[in-house]
Formats: sequence, structure tokens, C-alpha cells
Amino acid sequence: MNAAGAVKGAMATGILAASAIALGSAMPVAHATGADDFVRQVRAQGIGVDTPDAALIKDAQEVCDMLDYQESAYQYLAAHSGLDRQHAAMFVADSTTYYCPQDAPG
Repeated sequence: MNAAGAVKGAMATGILAASAIALGSAMPVAHATGADDFVRQVRAQGIGVDTPDAALIKDAQEVCDMLDYQESAYQYLAAHSGLDRQHAAMFVADSTTYYCPQDAPG
């Protein structure tokens, strides 16, 4: 390849790279967080549909704290969230998955 061909090749590569960068930066990128995933998961199970995200997250963190101290997360959820035993069990499982995996069974 001669010098002119090398320059054209380098320019083409530069133009393609610049185009890719420009297009990539123009497109919004969604960044889901563990909190977003947790809220989406519990709501898909019919839990906390009318509850603010922050309250769901606080309850999940309380559940984890109770597991650390062997307190009854189910009693807490029944008193503070009005969940029946089945939904409380799902909420505890989701809480441990997202907020305290060290307390998850098995």
C-alpha cells in the first residue's frame, strides 16, 4: 500500500470511530440498580404496588437487620406492611437476594 492509501485507510478508520462514539453518546443508556431490580421483583409478585419505592427498600433493609439478630421478619412485615404470610415469605426471599445475600439459605 502506498502513502496515499495508508492515509485514506487511517482517515476511514478515524471517521468510523468518531461516528461510533458520536452515536453511542447520543443514545441514552439505562442503568438499573439493585434497588430498581428489587422493587420491580416485589411488585411483579403483587407486593407493595401502592407503596413508595423508598418504603419497600426500607422494609427490605429492616428484614435484613432482623435476620442478623434472629428476630421475626414475618411479624415485622405483618405489622408494618400488612402482608399475608405467603407474600411476607416472598418479600423476605427477595430482600435477602438483593440486600443481604449472606443471609440467604443454601
